[in-house]
Amino acid sequence: MAFQLRSSRIALRAVTLCVIISVASLSFGQTDRSKLFDKEDAYILSEATTHFFRGAVLVGIDGKIVFEKAYGMGDEEWSATNTVHTKFRIASLTKQFTAACILLLQERGRLNVHDPISRYLSGLPQAWRTITVHQLLTHTSGIPNSPNSTENERSDRTGATPQQLIAPVAGKPLDFTPGTNWRYSNTGYVLLGMIVEKVSGQSYADFLKTNIFEPLGMKDSGYDKARDILKERASGYEIIDGHIANADFIDMSVPFSAGGIYSTVEDMYLWNEVLAENGKLLSAGSLKQMFTEYPEATHEAQHYGYGVVISHLKFGRLLYYHGGGVEGFSSSIQRYPEDRVCIVILSNLDSYKPWELGDHIASDLFHQPLPAVR
Repeated sequence: MAFQLRSSRIALRAVTLCVIISVASLSFGQTDRSKLFDKEDAYILSEATTHFFRGAVLVGIDGKIVFEKAYGMGDEEWSATNTVHTKFRIASLTKQFTAACILLLQERGRLNVHDPISRYLSGLPQAWRTITVHQLLTHTSGIPNSPNSTENERSDRTGATPQQLIAPVAGKPLDFTPGTNWRYSNTGYVLLGMIVEKVSGQSYADFLKTNIFEPLGMKDSGYDKARDILKERASGYEIIDGHIANADFIDMSVPFSAGGIYSTVEDMYLWNEVLAENGKLLSAGSLKQMFTEYPEATHEAQHYGYGVVISHLKFGRLLYYHGGGVEGFSSSIQRYPEDRVCIVILSNLDSYKPWELGDHIASDLFHQPLPAVR
């Protein structure tokens, strides 16, 4: 599936979109800040002209939104422009929410991340039964992604159950012995969604709604269902022969708990702030588990926690981030926890690289040159 290949590439190699910057280190007043974001606005407008960028951008510093603006068309056919309230598919940013669901269930005594997944799911291949929930969360299970196939392309159009999603790899050997290496696996996060449903007795969509979105006031976020009528839902686009075209259709039951959520930049910033505060949703212990640099989950000098990439490569600062990509959409959220700055970028163009735009903004905020592209 194109979704899986795109998400894998984006999650660890993409440059980030959410930046948390220290007010002290920035050391400029309101007038200087206004000039800086006027500069950023002009740059983003140029990106919209030269690279077809469309989407919404939000920057938060020290718990406050300091820049927020939408660009381009949300629906070309109706000439509807994007707004800061436009709902975008966030693709693999969904993994942070799936990880939070698992940690909430652990806090309630319903599961333990160090348990084998066979304790919660039946009918698994023999090689999968000793894999732990932790290994699914950190992409260290060795379970491969589903390969591209005619059957997968059919599922993109018609939808699929979680069991159908994992079936193409159930008979394949593991990529490596669980816990000994790292490789991005959407299949692993589909299994996590199945565990959420089995343990909670709710659908993944309902668990998200009643345990995360409603309690936190994320009123513009949800699990994306094609039949639902969503006000201000963005249409997804791609570029073909230098022109904007409608992206291929994908039923969001296919990415499921690995990438099936829609949201807005404001809701994603709210989510960022929730993860920065002990007890707001998750306990201090759960947050520590989410943001730990696990040595076995290391790739290109970066670590994968629970639904988050942890890096020290950007501007010499600690950075938490994740990217996402699915037909018609690309996204990124980055947080510099020691500096309290966040940049969220959601786009309804799948070929655009929002992490590069996020790096450009961060470079100006930190007064440092852009990092080398990895």
